[in-house]
Amino acid sequence: MSAVATAQEGASGPSTKALLELDNLEVLYGNVSLALRGISFTVPERGVVAILGPNGAGKTSTIRAISGLLPIHGGSIRSGDILLDGKSIRGAKPDKLVATGLAQVPEGRLVFAHLSVTDNLRLGATQRKRGGVGDSMDQVFDLFPVLKERRKQQAGWLSGGEQQMVAIGRALMASPRLLLLDEVSLGLAPLAIELIFERLREVRRELGTTMLLVEQNARVALDFADHGYIVESGRVVLDGPTSELSQNEEVQRSYLGGGASGERVSYASTKRYRRRKRWLS
Repeated sequence: MSAVATAQEGASGPSTKALLELDNLEVLYGNVSLALRGISFTVPERGVVAILGPNGAGKTSTIRAISGLLPIHGGSIRSGDILLDGKSIRGAKPDKLVATGLAQVPEGRLVFAHLSVTDNLRLGATQRKRGGVGDSMDQVFDLFPVLKERRKQQAGWLSGGEQQMVAIGRALMASPRLLLLDEVSLGLAPLAIELIFERLREVRRELGTTMLLVEQNARVALDFADHGYIVESGRVVLDGPTSELSQNEEVQRSYLGGGASGERVSYASTKRYRRRKRWLS
């Protein structure tokens, strides 16, 4: 597998230091269903990495494993490790992970519908050990001015795009070093998607926040990230700088709607997996 350290540099310039590493991670649901089959990848500090793949490929399971949410969904890590700043966080509880600098924007937004925008945002800062909550709130309102206008409104009455802004703002209130973004474009209008990713670029540029993006919208993901990993059936089958992946004919045919016939090609049938020795044993 090629090193993420060679990823195309973004505005903030990703370093070669790994902030997050997954090492041969296997995830099991129940006693039968193996969702991840030895996934390994690296997210460099200040970089943006995207995980692409079809439904059921293991993308969300990857995010759940990192964020400590697997047990809630009936899953468990069977083998492998997850390292944050070189230290294992395998099996750590979500609140402890937030305290270490990890925050997640969940699929489906999951705002607290009956709470105000301001109260939703404050919930993101509950694990902070230092001050500056007011400053973080101001930063979120600067990033998304519409939220300041509607700060007293119940979040459930906002549009889908505005709720996604609340979910992103709530995660940023934790002042994270690593931001996990799970299908942030799902169900949103094109203009809302464009605005949200513009703001995420601003977050990266101004704060240097490292990001791991799980996204079905391959065009958006490849345009936003430095490096991409394509996952099928719980395995990484291809990775590279997004500038190269977007020009790859099989990627275009499978994920960008290109190719003469438009048929979807599975990498599982066209490319041998690059497994580590432990997976072969």
